[in-house]
Amino acid sequence: MKKHLSLPNDRPYVMWFWAVLGITTLIKTSLAIYFPLTADEAYYAIWGKFFRWGYYDHTPLIGWLLHPFVYFGTSNLILRSPTILATLIIGYLIYWLLKPYSVKKAAGIAILFLLSPVSVLGVLITTDLPLIFFSFLSGMFLFLALKKQDKLLFYFLSGICLGLAFFSKYFAVLLALAYFLYFIFAKKSWKRTVGFVLLFVCVLPFGLENLYWNYTHAWANILFNVYNRNADMQFQCGTLALYVLIIFYIVTPIIFYYLCKHYKRWFRRQPQVEFGVLIFMFVVPFLFFFYLSAFKSIGLHWPLSFVPFIYILLMALLSNEEIIRSIQFMIVFTLLHLFVVMLLLLLPVQAFRQFGLHGEQYARAVFFMKHVGVRHQLDQYDKNYIIASPSYAKSDLMYIDSGVSSPVFGQGSVHGREGDFITDYRTMKNKNFVILDVYKPDAKDYRPYFKRVEFKSFVYEDAKFYLVFGYGFKYEKYRNVVLDIIRANYWSIPSYLPHTPSFFCEKYFGDCQGNPIF
Repeated sequence: MKKHLSLPNDRPYVMWFWAVLGITTLIKTSLAIYFPLTADEAYYAIWGKFFRWGYYDHTPLIGWLLHPFVYFGTSNLILRSPTILATLIIGYLIYWLLKPYSVKKAAGIAILFLLSPVSVLGVLITTDLPLIFFSFLSGMFLFLALKKQDKLLFYFLSGICLGLAFFSKYFAVLLALAYFLYFIFAKKSWKRTVGFVLLFVCVLPFGLENLYWNYTHAWANILFNVYNRNADMQFQCGTLALYVLIIFYIVTPIIFYYLCKHYKRWFRRQPQVEFGVLIFMFVVPFLFFFYLSAFKSIGLHWPLSFVPFIYILLMALLSNEEIIRSIQFMIVFTLLHLFVVMLLLLLPVQAFRQFGLHGEQYARAVFFMKHVGVRHQLDQYDKNYIIASPSYAKSDLMYIDSGVSSPVFGQGSVHGREGDFITDYRTMKNKNFVILDVYKPDAKDYRPYFKRVEFKSFVYEDAKFYLVFGYGFKYEKYRNVVLDIIRANYWSIPSYLPHTPSFFCEKYFGDCQGNPIF
């Protein structure tokens, strides 16, 4: 593969690249503004409000990233602007990285990425955003290190970005594993060995900070990611098949087809050594998720951070004609997605009944699409009541919509337990609550914890919502029952892990060690 300088006949391709970059920016901005904020986004926005060195579910970078943004507000566009910028920057960097090989192909591949559903529809702010962005930067710098005769500066930058990816989500460990396996099988030199050692040394401070935070915070990340969320793991054939479909979908059918068509070229020795590492960057994580899918369902977003490396590899696999055909397919493929999304946004919410949603399920759909309006129905109670909900999803959305803290009342679930750090039920003793739910409340879940309880309901967009009015919160009773169950279910530290006193135990139960898992 020869290197090409930019020639006059390359100009139309470059112009098309910039045009697509501008068009996708407008589309993504519109989607960011009008698509309703999701519960996970509200959850991470709350992370941004409460700057901490670590958080319950994942490593902390998304909270740090959002921290300066929430000073300017929590509107959809403000919260989602990092996502808009990140995917556009990745698109540009693909073009910039591949331009020395062929301007035409570089522009075409970058256009292909920018037009993919992952890019166009990728407007939600989640932990996957910094993971995708810094994983890509890390891979890009390693690619450049190999290209530039093992220049140590690029190994250093790759390691720093890998550390930041690790600070985004633990899946970055899979990229580190891919690097290690590449180093084991690739041709070695003393400079390359020093480079890879430098790369991994740069990651160590990030791992040590996370280790120390977990040690001093009841191993929150470990309890969630290793124990609490995996209690139901068992062999399942169906999840294996589903995972294959997920890969087929997120890679997109046209690129999946060409990867299969040209699979022999994967193993052909490339004149440019840097292209070989790309195969490890996505194949190793994909194979790990394939193994894991035999025991649990794999989220659609889990493999996303490794997909951009496939687009870089296309430079070595596809001809100009195949890239053009791929772009033509991608336009149609993404337009179909946009049509479905626009239909959901433009249809009246009552249309969800035509999809078989009734009762509580319809109310959940209304809350998802119209949670701002639902929360406005409770504004009249803000001065005299604590607004709460039995689920973190509703509580966090109401918090972001109103700016008023909305705790979870009850045990909650394994997910979204950052409120255990933020909320202090001791300060709510004898106070009054209004608890919102889409399900008809059971009196036995509330009467023991209040001096007096009333049940009401209201209708919004033809959906029925239930309210529990609790007067005089009995904190001691709530602590001895609900908080004790939470302690046992979610904050029992494995006996083999050294730790400081549990923050949850100290806050509610004094000097206690909790019940170890093992």
